[in-house]
Amino acid sequence: MSGAKGCFKPVLLGCGVIFAIGILFTGISALIAWNSIDEPESAVVESIDRADRVSDRSASGRGRVILNLAQAEFEILPAAPGKGVSIEALYDEKIYELKDRFVGGAEEWEYRVDFRRTMPALQALFRSLMVDGGDSYFRVYLPPDARLDLVVTSKQGGLVTEIGGLWLHEAEFICRQGGFVLNVGRPLKEPMDFLSLRGAMGGFNLSNLGNASPARMDIRHRMGGAIIDLDGEWRQDSDISIGVRMGGTSVSVPRDVDVVGAPLPGPGLRNREPEVPPVVLRFTVSESMGEVDFSR
Repeated sequence: MSGAKGCFKPVLLGCGVIFAIGILFTGISALIAWNSIDEPESAVVESIDRADRVSDRSASGRGRVILNLAQAEFEILPAAPGKGVSIEALYDEKIYELKDRFVGGAEEWEYRVDFRRTMPALQALFRSLMVDGGDSYFRVYLPPDARLDLVVTSKQGGLVTEIGGLWLHEAEFICRQGGFVLNVGRPLKEPMDFLSLRGAMGGFNLSNLGNASPARMDIRHRMGGAIIDLDGEWRQDSDISIGVRMGGTSVSVPRDVDVVGAPLPGPGLRNREPEVPPVVLRFTVSESMGEVDFSR
């Protein structure tokens, strides 16, 4: 028994050392965060219409928007008619860094945005508690009158996207360690050619994808759940590939389309004129330590 007590003492000592190191690290982080504060009123920067210098040139033509977003909450929204790409943001410039670049002209252009945290997470947390700058936000507005290709990468944060009414040719979303919400509130100007969504360690909520009517759609996620709502105004047939690993997926299919490759009874209830053939959704499904459930 005395031997067991003797073995237990080094364990307690080791735990105490680890705890002390944790307290010391936390204190140092808090001190660094405090020293990073100059004047509270200048700790938060507001950047409205960051891309105003390129707004006129990005309101039309063929554009490519590349967004690399990390460690915050983001929104992507349609701009007003006639407006180009722009950003509205309120954030602490001591915690985050924003870089953007526009190349090209009115006929063909590319706009790239990189936004990330430059301060360690614990220091950023203490600084945000010490500086009262109001609720931060980061919004990207996409032009509705330009034909767009969109590439979005979101890491360690949340992303809410509304693309209804846009003119999207192709779009790719990659979301890791965070939540992702995508809605297509009304039909796009033209059906999409391709829509790709990749997720890991987070949840998807995708709604009214029929309003995008992509000819091809590829959805893959692992270690998380997904809700896929395919309602909306389908205007062309679609090849849809869904893959899940270590997670679950719920797929809601509208009743006015025919379905191939998914376990649904019958062709559905068609709300179309008899002479108009229904849209066909062709599914390819792969599952690994997860499952995909279909319903109408």
